[in-house]
Amino acid sequence: DDNGGDDEPEILLPEVSTSVVTEIDITSAVSGGEVVSDGGAEVIARGVCWSTSQNPTIDNKHTEDGAGVGVFTSNVSNLAMGTTYYVRAYATNEAGTAYGEELSFTTLEGNFINGYEYVDLGLPSGLKWAAHNFGATMPYEIGSYLAWGEHKPKDMYSSSNSITYGINVGEMSGDIEFDAAAFSWEASWRIPTSDEAIELIDNCTIEWTVMNNVQGALFTGPNGNQIFLPSGGFATEGNIDFADSEGAYWTSSPDPSDPVYYSTFFYFYNTNFANIGWFSRYAGLLVRPVSD
Repeated sequence: DDNGGDDEPEILLPEVSTSVVTEIDITSAVSGGEVVSDGGAEVIARGVCWSTSQNPTIDNKHTEDGAGVGVFTSNVSNLAMGTTYYVRAYATNEAGTAYGEELSFTTLEGNFINGYEYVDLGLPSGLKWAAHNFGATMPYEIGSYLAWGEHKPKDMYSSSNSITYGINVGEMSGDIEFDAAAFSWEASWRIPTSDEAIELIDNCTIEWTVMNNVQGALFTGPNGNQIFLPSGGFATEGNIDFADSEGAYWTSSPDPSDPVYYSTFFYFYNTNFANIGWFSRYAGLLVRPVSD
């Protein structure tokens, strides 16, 4: 007799969720998803689809990011600047294609490299200066104090815990082993050389001012564009000195006369004076990245 034991199990659509959109840039973003269930049949395609209209499907632009269940990452590219997009993860098995939650995001406008804003000051070299400090998100934020050649801030800045103190590293702009901007911001970002700091000082007018209750200097380039560099002083041992009266920023260049213990920095005072000098590389100074 028929006890139903030979019935084929019903194949359902997969279950898939959409990952939060991150690394939003001018023309790209990162999303993805997770195939939670295959519905009883192999997931043969998965990815995300997107459109400027809601409820995108695989008939719209989409990625193809492998097969099977589990988490996947999707690179969404070739987007328009300053545009809102809708994105959904998808997963396909023999029963059809299922979609995850719809999320929306807006690509950045303006001048960005790898998600970090830059300002073209009209300098002779064409060098672009970041709009904010390393470790900050706004122009008036101090950001991170870094010992020269190190990637992260710390509680104590001394010669005994400096990675590069007493070592002849050489010029390190763009070297991810020592250049925090090149390591963390990636793409073409790096710490400026001493010559590039001199170019900034020689070609800009400098005015001490206050932005969002933070003291600092406004550098105005030959083309009228401006960057604000907050005054943060510098960190030695466990102290921060001259925070409201001096800005002190590392360059990537060692001191030519003592290339193992000192490195070049550029600084400015509340008297509208700016110059370059040399500082013990174990001290914590601020960093303003640049890009070619």
